[in-house]
Amino acid sequence: MKNIITCLIVLLIVTGTPEISYSQKKIPGTSLITSSDLESYLTFLASPLLKGRKNGEPELDIAQQYIVSEAKLLALRPANGKSYLQPYSIMKNTLNPEKTMIQVVTKGKDTMTFKEPIFQIVPTGPVDFNIDGDVVFAGYGLKQDKYGYNDFENIHPEGKILLVMMSSPMNQEGKYVFESTNWKSFMSIQVKLTALLFSRAKAVIIVMDPRSGYLSLDDQFPGISDELTSSTAFKGEKPKIFQFTNMPKILFISRVVADAILDGSGSTLAELQKKIDTDLKPRSFLIPDKHVRITEAVQSTEESMNNVAAFIEGSDPVLKSEYVVFSCHADHIGVSSKGINTGADDNASGCAALLSMAKAFSSLEKKPLRSILFLWFSGEELGLYGSQSYVNNPLVPLEKTVVDLNMDMVGRTKSAADTSAENPMTGPNSVFAITDNQSKELMKIAEDVDKGSDLDLDYSLSGRNHPLQLFARSDHYNFVRHDIPVLFFTTGLHTDYHTPGDVVEKIDFNKMQLVTRTMYQIGYNVANRKLRIAVDNPFSKW
Repeated sequence: MKNIITCLIVLLIVTGTPEISYSQKKIPGTSLITSSDLESYLTFLASPLLKGRKNGEPELDIAQQYIVSEAKLLALRPANGKSYLQPYSIMKNTLNPEKTMIQVVTKGKDTMTFKEPIFQIVPTGPVDFNIDGDVVFAGYGLKQDKYGYNDFENIHPEGKILLVMMSSPMNQEGKYVFESTNWKSFMSIQVKLTALLFSRAKAVIIVMDPRSGYLSLDDQFPGISDELTSSTAFKGEKPKIFQFTNMPKILFISRVVADAILDGSGSTLAELQKKIDTDLKPRSFLIPDKHVRITEAVQSTEESMNNVAAFIEGSDPVLKSEYVVFSCHADHIGVSSKGINTGADDNASGCAALLSMAKAFSSLEKKPLRSILFLWFSGEELGLYGSQSYVNNPLVPLEKTVVDLNMDMVGRTKSAADTSAENPMTGPNSVFAITDNQSKELMKIAEDVDKGSDLDLDYSLSGRNHPLQLFARSDHYNFVRHDIPVLFFTTGLHTDYHTPGDVVEKIDFNKMQLVTRTMYQIGYNVANRKLRIAVDNPFSKW
């Protein structure tokens, strides 16, 4: 039982100073954040007609104009002079489809030229190059000492091109033999990378394993493939491409190309996989009378982008020069080979939440002491470009920005499929609050709101050192880099992440209402403090 004297002192402090902690019922405007409004906003933004709101496509422009129209209806003021849009430009490098090719040269036969898509993970972005060499089939490209398995035994990869399969061996019951990782995940590639990168091969070409049923990376992992075919940079800057000296190029190719490389070797890819899986013995070998030539050519285009920015002016003649920022991103990944990625949760949910909070703040008879700035970024899926552009050219001074409260994927509840470490999800009454404790006062405000709410804040994914790195994976991070404290809300990484399964029908609007109200209350408290929250653990000191 708590000490009654302490409780009384706390009660006197809470009721006797302006730094008030409010429950949901006491904060004005909270009740105006409703599941029905959230559903209305989100349903439009996640409509298949918007084709996944891909950066550079007109459907994202439509989504942004919808947000602008709603901002006008809510009497929000444009933050960029007379405009609600903040433009910026990026340069996008992609592979030239006419000049990029793989040629299979077979002794005594005509050269076969393939212009099937190539997806590249090393270097981390398209570069111009030509590589040619003999080809060694290297099974799954795995070295698993625990199981006495090594695809690199008795082969000499130096100066060669390695052909390896994705995934790992399976037994007759269809279960993976090696239990070191989730082999259905794209991230399983990490298990192979060390051996492949230090193989001294010229290049490594990876193909989807026949048992998977997929012909290409784009078939199996459509949300990832687009990231591997392009690189971006602000106009006038060079793309950040990581390439290590003497490291091989690592590429994903189509099974159509792999079949052509193995043609005449005595075994198909499917037959080789079956043999390896049956007895767990590597079948690596130099493919006879075959030579492969890989050519990549890069083309650059300039793309014009926009953020949407609107604000409500604070009521205090002095403190209104300071801003509480609410942010989210409006873009998504567009259409893939599996269909339209409507991005209902990622991040139509965040966009809808900001509109609902804007409605609540706009309804207040007395506005908060500080001004409230709402930012709907583009370019997040390309690498946080919208938020980086904003902090490079802020519409309000960064030194006057008190906090950034960011929302990205706030509409889902954990399902039976969301059980792995790669798919952490929250239940119907909790949300992940991600931070690295830049401000004790901000954490105290969040804690007080949490106590008066039916929602529980889960900080388990916080911090710079968490394996999922969510602290650095959304737009709030560009504010962190400028010593602005942040709280990032997300309901988690469900198994529909970056797939056509992220649809309106799977959104939990009652939970979304609870999450949005909680974020609103935190921002309301920060905006109404007489003293600005202190930043006692800034990024610049990390």
